[in-house]
Amino acid sequence: MSIHEILEIKKHQIIDLNEIDSLSKNSKKNQIILPLDQRNFDDVLEGGFYSGRKYVIFGPNNTGKTQLCHQLCVQAYKHLHEIFNSNNIKFIYYFDTENTFRPERIEELLAPTKFEINRVLKNILISKIMSNSALLLALKDFEKNIVKGIGGILIIDSINNHFGSDLSNKNMAFKTVKDRFISILKIIDDLTKKYSLITILTSQVVSNFSKEAIIRELPVGLQFLNHFFSEYVYLSKEKNERNYVQLVNSLYHPEKKVLFNISSMGIQDYKI
Repeated sequence: MSIHEILEIKKHQIIDLNEIDSLSKNSKKNQIILPLDQRNFDDVLEGGFYSGRKYVIFGPNNTGKTQLCHQLCVQAYKHLHEIFNSNNIKFIYYFDTENTFRPERIEELLAPTKFEINRVLKNILISKIMSNSALLLALKDFEKNIVKGIGGILIIDSINNHFGSDLSNKNMAFKTVKDRFISILKIIDDLTKKYSLITILTSQVVSNFSKEAIIRELPVGLQFLNHFFSEYVYLSKEKNERNYVQLVNSLYHPEKKVLFNISSMGIQDYKI
């Protein structure tokens, strides 16, 4: 069974190779790549996270999704603050729907560098999101915070936290929940394209009960995510308790899977 069948992607949603090649060539102009500075992990993504693309990071609990978000804040400042010539200009946009953003974790990850925590935090716009209604309003208001010609990195941890809660709310009609979630995804898609953002969304998951499943978990709301996103990064933990990162369903790069470690210094390449 192919990956696009596992992720329930329809054939009309798959771009042919010639179109992919054309998209790739056009997108290389003025493109920014944000690496994690971990060789094997970056190799899975062909160098890192690309501007103008939208990534869904999904996997079960304790596989490194929020850790990756914190680490990318540090990496964004480290690699991009000179490009953006940031003098207290916020170019890292962090929408926290799970109340898990921790400045002290940023400070811990900065320890090996020369950067000061206060300078880094001045470049991060942090929005605490308590509902999908609040997320929709925040995204509608978000564009005025994007400095024209700069763009930046948009992180949402997680995109479907409140969507899952809304689905279980018997007082909310499914159509209302669905339409609001699609509106959120549409705004993210439009802003990413308009400002060439590096967009990274984490996703909560549900179990994949297919007996032949290679991907054991699937993002909540996958049927809606598929209309707007193609770059899926699967974080998993095998029976041997080792962590794996796997790129699936990418329009631009071949599928790859490698081991990685999670430590106090963040996501790191696996070493024997």
